[in-house]
Amino acid sequence: MKVPFTYLGIPVGGNQRRKEFWQGLMSKIRKRLSRWKGRHISFVGRMTFIKSVLSSMPLFFISLFKMPSIVRKEIVKIQRDFL
Repeated sequence: MKVPFTYLGIPVGGNQRRKEFWQGLMSKIRKRLSRWKGRHISFVGRMTFIKSVLSSMPLFFISLFKMPSIVRKEIVKIQRDFL
């Protein structure tokens, strides 16, 4: 197999300190948001969506790897732009 590869949704063999390692997660977050951006949702509805869905998506990654601060800032920026 070619390294890095994905196993159970987690990239194996990559350098988790690099931003490229986290691109798969960030693209999943953007994809999930793209379905909701066109809808008319109240401010409270957007807050609930961010807290329940978007905040829980990186938990599996974080349980295995330490997230770099630049990735954390990028995810917060994506959530802030949606809000």
